[in-house]
Amino acid sequence: MQAGLLFFPCMALILLTAFAMIAMLRGRRRAVAAGDISAAYFKTYDTGEKLPRKARQAERCYHNLLESLPPFYFVCATAMALDAVGTTILALAWAYVATRVLQAVVHMTSNKIR
Repeated sequence: MQAGLLFFPCMALILLTAFAMIAMLRGRRRAVAAGDISAAYFKTYDTGEKLPRKARQAERCYHNLLESLPPFYFVCATAMALDAVGTTILALAWAYVATRVLQAVVHMTSNKIR
């Protein structure tokens, strides 16, 4: 199997992270425009103000995605370098992408814990 096929799950996660970043930035902009928070808050994060829930959810989702990507990329790069990309590795990579998409959707929408 071609090692380059593992590039597509990596790109899918980059796009998901970019989507989360755009959602985070839009949430921040809306909060500032609505007067819920001052723009100075983002300079030091210590003004005592609190982001609205939706903006916080998008921000936490984005940071969570950023923290979880390096290990995934390391495993993918290692598999490509060792020419160990097979059906199993590719299926696991896409399964990981699917779970990250599901996690991002839940994190940025309902995110209800019972």
